[in-house]
Amino acid sequence: MKFRYKVLLINIIFISLTLSVSGFIMLLRQNRMMIDSEIKNAVTENNLAQTVIEYSMLDIINTASEHLIEEIPGIADKVSVGLMTDKSELYISFNSELLYSTEQGDNVTVPIPDTEIMGKRYIIDERDGRFYVYVSATSKPDQRTLSIITRRDITDTARLMNNTRDSFRIFLVLMLLLSGFIVYFITKLLTRPLEKLNTVTDRFAEGKFDTRSDVSSRDEVGLLSEKFNHMADSVEEHIDELGDMIHRRDQFVADFTHEIKTPMTTIIGYADIIRSVDLPREEQVKASSYIYSEGRRLEQMAAHLFDLIYLKDGSIPKAPVNSVALGEAVIQTVKPAIDKAGLKLDYAFDDFTITGDSALLTTAFVNLLDNARKASSPGSDISFTGKKDGESYRFVVEDHGIGISDEDIGKICDEFYMVDKSRSRKEGGAGLGMSLVSAIMREHGFKLEIESELGKGTRMIIII
Repeated sequence: MKFRYKVLLINIIFISLTLSVSGFIMLLRQNRMMIDSEIKNAVTENNLAQTVIEYSMLDIINTASEHLIEEIPGIADKVSVGLMTDKSELYISFNSELLYSTEQGDNVTVPIPDTEIMGKRYIIDERDGRFYVYVSATSKPDQRTLSIITRRDITDTARLMNNTRDSFRIFLVLMLLLSGFIVYFITKLLTRPLEKLNTVTDRFAEGKFDTRSDVSSRDEVGLLSEKFNHMADSVEEHIDELGDMIHRRDQFVADFTHEIKTPMTTIIGYADIIRSVDLPREEQVKASSYIYSEGRRLEQMAAHLFDLIYLKDGSIPKAPVNSVALGEAVIQTVKPAIDKAGLKLDYAFDDFTITGDSALLTTAFVNLLDNARKASSPGSDISFTGKKDGESYRFVVEDHGIGISDEDIGKICDEFYMVDKSRSRKEGGAGLGMSLVSAIMREHGFKLEIESELGKGTRMIIII
């Protein structure tokens, strides 16, 4: 059941109960007042008749009591003509015998039992579809029982009460229909934003992630709409990130397959030549050197991939590292290759304590210096320095080689991206060095800045 119908049903039940109970109480009170008024009039009428009749009987008793029974009908006639209305009837019973009645007909009965009980009594009786109030006044003049009974016709009052009840029923039905229509209209108006939000949610669930709610009311529904839009923005952002991650993963697999294919082809080719052809010693050494260099390249690629996976999936334990000791360890590692390339290496380090993983930081700086070596021509200079800068510390690797274009700077930290592929493969590179450096710095919370100009060189700045 829709929410609006639930609200409608609850309101109709509440309104019907409220109107029914309040109307019943008001009708009951009004009817009670009308009946009490009729009873009061009937009792007043009976009191007047009783007073006149009893006083007249006392006069007769005091003068000629033996003629009392004969005189009673005459007294009753005078009372009936003078005091009784056209809606009233008078009955007189003397010693349990009905002596007088203004009611027409042969079978006159008065529905008041126990007329021997003294005092005033009344009952309401229905006869032939008409309603009457019977009032009885019983006394004992001259040691005999006298009952003066009056009957008042209250049929008009009873009909008025019934008509009022029927009118209230019609009024109740009309009010329920009117209030139901009003409640339905208001509920539909109030739930329209919820229906719009429901439609937006269905579209979003169908995969239309750019769908947003335009409900802007200043109530809980408007707040829910804002929360939905915020959630939709977050979901869309995460979906975009997931799509980008999947794309990068696929690209990574494709690049890795491509990169591993070249050395494997070289290794298999030269190994097959050595296996199947009787080569001179010089050719054997040359083929073996190709196999060795390509195998080292695969080994380096595997090591870099292992470090990348470790950085992405594991947590790195960090410890205090001295900057001078770190710099000297890096220099000790790269100096033989730089000297062999005919390059000059300048280095100097200020003393500073770094929190990090010494082995990973050494790997990162070795990669930076190795890139500088590959980009430099024999006889040029490379510098590796570490200096304090206020509360921070800067490592700078600078070369005067071929430089990097602005377009390449934005992609240089991607896996398997190489600025000069022929040079990188010749030097044994696989395009993982800078992506590994970037991952190490990101894990340590250090900032990597690249400044470069084509033909003039490159500065790699690590800000700690």
